[in-house]
Amino acid sequence: MRSLSSKILPLFMLFSALLLLWIGVPRFLAELMLVPGTPIYERISSGETVTDEELDVLQQSREQSIGFVDKPRSYTDLGLVYILRAHRTTDAAEKKAFALKAIEQLETGLALAPVATFAWARLASACLIAGPEHSEKAVKAWRTSVALANFEPFIFLSRNHIGINLYKDLSEEDRQTLRDQVELTYNWNRGKLRRYARDNGLVEWIAFLLYAQPEKAQWISAK
Repeated sequence: MRSLSSKILPLFMLFSALLLLWIGVPRFLAELMLVPGTPIYERISSGETVTDEELDVLQQSREQSIGFVDKPRSYTDLGLVYILRAHRTTDAAEKKAFALKAIEQLETGLALAPVATFAWARLASACLIAGPEHSEKAVKAWRTSVALANFEPFIFLSRNHIGINLYKDLSEEDRQTLRDQVELTYNWNRGKLRRYARDNGLVEWIAFLLYAQPEKAQWISAK
C-alpha cells in the first residue's frame, strides 16, 4: 500500500500542476494581449480623441485576447471601437455596418457580464446609430443602464445625450427617469453639464428637462 500511495501522490501533483497551467496560461496570455490597447482605451474613456491607427491597436489587442479567453471586457471594448468608427465615417452604409458590429460585440459581452452599466449605455448608442428599426432595443438598453447605476458620474453626460436622442420613443416613465438623471447631473456638476450642453447644442433640451426647477433651467440657459 505504501508503494502504491507513493506513486499516486506524485501523479496527482503532476495532474494538478498541469490543470493549473491549462487554466492559468490562457488567462495570463489573454491579459497580456490587452496591454497594448489599454492606455488607448483609458485615453478614450477620459474624453481624448485617438487616431485611426490607435483604434487599430485597440481593436487588435481585444481580438487577440478573445483568441485565448472570452473576456466580457474584450467584447465590450470592441463594441466601443466600432461605435467610434461609425461616428468617423460619412458613408451611410459603412456607418450602419459598424453600428451592427458594435451591437454584436456588446451583446456578446453583456451575455457574459450583464451588469456592466457602461456596456448597456454603449449598446443604446450603437442601436441609435444603426437606425430606427433598433430604437426599441436602444430604449431597453438605456433603461437597463440607468437601472443598474442611476448615479454614475462617468457616463451621466453621454447617457443623458442618448436619452435625449431617444426622447420620442421613451414612455412617460422613461421621460421622468431622464428628467431625474439630468437633475442628478446638475446637482453633481452643473458646470460640466452646461459646458456639455453648449458644446453639443443641447442647451434648450437640458433647460426643457429641468422645467420643474426654473432656477436650474435658467442657469443652464444663461449666456
